[in-house]
Amino acid sequence: MKILARLMTFSLLIALAWLAWQTPARAPEPRTLRVTIPEPPASTGQSPVADKTMWYILTRRVVSKAAVSSLQRRLTSMKLTPVTVKAQEDVIMHAFDDAILFKTNREAWAASRIWNSHGIESTVIKAEEAGVYLIGLGRFYQTKYAEGIQRKLDKIGRKYRYQQRTVPIPTWRFTFPASDKQQAEKLWKKLHDTGVIMPVMMPEDRFLELYGESKG
Repeated sequence: MKILARLMTFSLLIALAWLAWQTPARAPEPRTLRVTIPEPPASTGQSPVADKTMWYILTRRVVSKAAVSSLQRRLTSMKLTPVTVKAQEDVIMHAFDDAILFKTNREAWAASRIWNSHGIESTVIKAEEAGVYLIGLGRFYQTKYAEGIQRKLDKIGRKYRYQQRTVPIPTWRFTFPASDKQQAEKLWKKLHDTGVIMPVMMPEDRFLELYGESKG
C-alpha cells in the first residue's frame, strides 16, 4: 500500500514538472461581432395626412438664357422632362467699374482700350443724370464669378470701384411633375449627385404659393 502511494506521488511530481516546462498557450482571439444596422424607413413617424402631401423638386436658379439652354439639355440627357419656371427675383449684383468718372466719351474710350489690353471686357456707360462716363468692368450675379474677376483686377493693379446692389431680374428654374415624398427624394438625390444642379425640395402648397403662376 505504501509502495502504491509512493508511485502515485512520484507520477504526480513528474507530471507537474512536465507542465512547468511547457510554453504557455496564447489566449484565444476575441471574435469580431458584426451587426447589420437596418436603415430607418423614410416614412417612419409620418401621419396619414402627411403621406398624402405631394412634393416638387426645383433646380438651382439661372439668370441667363444660355444657362437655361445648357441646364435643360443636361436634364433631358438624364431622361427627365423638365418644366420651366420663370420668375422675377431680387438678387445681389456685384458691379465692377473703373475708379475714374470721365467727362468725355473720348477719355472713357481711351481708358476702356487699356482695360481691354489687359484681357478685361469693358463697356463705356453714359450716366445721363450726372453727365459723366464710366467704364463697366463686369456685372455678376454669382459670387464665384465676382471673386474670379476681382482676383484678375487685383493682379492688373489698376484702380477700380466695387459695389453690391440688389436688383430685380428675370430668373429661370426647372421643376418636374409633383410626386409623393419617397419618389421626390429619389429625384432629389439623382439631381444632387451631379454636383452642379443643387436641387430644392418643397411641399406642393409652398411651391404653388411661390411659383404657381410661373410654370410654362
